[in-house]
Amino acid sequence: MQCIFIGKVNQVMRDIPRAVLYIDLNILDENYQTIRAKVPPEVKILCVVKADAYGHGATDIAHRLALHGADYFGVATVDEAVELRDSGITVPILVMSGIFPWDEIKPVLAHNLTPVVYNFHTLHRIQEESAHFNRLLKIHIKIDTGMGRLGFHPDDMPSVIDHIKNTANVRVEGLMSHFASSENRDEHGINQITRFKKVLDLFKDNSIEPELAHMANSGVLTNYPEAYFNMVRVGINLYGSYSAKALRDKLMLKQVMKLTSKIALVREFPSGCSLSYGRTFTTTRKTKVAYIPLGYADGYPRAMSNKGRVLIRDTECSIVGRVCMDWLLVDVTDLGDVNAGEDVVLLGKSNTKVITADEIAELEGTIPYEILCKISRRVVREYVR
Repeated sequence: MQCIFIGKVNQVMRDIPRAVLYIDLNILDENYQTIRAKVPPEVKILCVVKADAYGHGATDIAHRLALHGADYFGVATVDEAVELRDSGITVPILVMSGIFPWDEIKPVLAHNLTPVVYNFHTLHRIQEESAHFNRLLKIHIKIDTGMGRLGFHPDDMPSVIDHIKNTANVRVEGLMSHFASSENRDEHGINQITRFKKVLDLFKDNSIEPELAHMANSGVLTNYPEAYFNMVRVGINLYGSYSAKALRDKLMLKQVMKLTSKIALVREFPSGCSLSYGRTFTTTRKTKVAYIPLGYADGYPRAMSNKGRVLIRDTECSIVGRVCMDWLLVDVTDLGDVNAGEDVVLLGKSNTKVITADEIAELEGTIPYEILCKISRRVVREYVR
């Protein structure tokens, strides 16, 4: 049978964005206040805005959080930190992936940044250069208590302390560590806290008392309250997602990001027609298909092919066929008369229904961090203030 579409083709939409990513700063406010109420008032909050604030726009997010009294910002790189400084952010900034001291000490000093130091190479170079510093360099020392990634081993601490005592113009402002798995409370996590406390005691015994001690991330807010110390590092929770499914009912957060598009055209097909690449979907009835001008080049996961959903008229509609680079297809048969130009929600809240990054991540077999971070720059950003 030759498969041809039937019925009238609606005109393709024109002169409007293919897709818009709305960032609701009012929801960000609510999430921050929820987190602020979760931890004791004396505990500082470091807001993680690396990776362009997980795709939300680092400068806009940081300025909003600064209004609420964010104590510190966390970025991955010096370039990310300089971008915040150039936008007018004066709040302390922690460069969490550290520095490459052969070319980044100068911008760190010039922009009053605080690098994380986690290896002897960096420590040696800082010691060599410190006599020429034009200002005090604050650093945070990272200890590997069981993550197996970055950080000094606890057994290295006597040598680290010796280096610090013999380095001018440097102050250890903070000691930090990172949980291997904060999503569940277990013996390994408890042992990590014990190791961290021993390092804190060792520094104190050597007359070095950092102002800040921190190892808590978003998952720790619920699972390890004894690991708050005097600062927590909060990332994914700020944006309305969770580091694990089990945590969703323990802290009430809302999705900050809303990804939308419009129906570009509508076509009808008889039963027995295959749709999109690979012919992975075949109609089993007379089917009305809406074409949405957004695809994996925009950061929408190809893994949503034949299993994802979107919201049209506050109604769940299934994605059919493979998600393409610039398009995806949606079954709108049960919506009645559907027209080009109607709104489509791919992530976030419609009227009464919501699609979360956590839900999409679960379907894709990944984590919500990735879903939020990979929405591409060709999607127009708009901020709800």
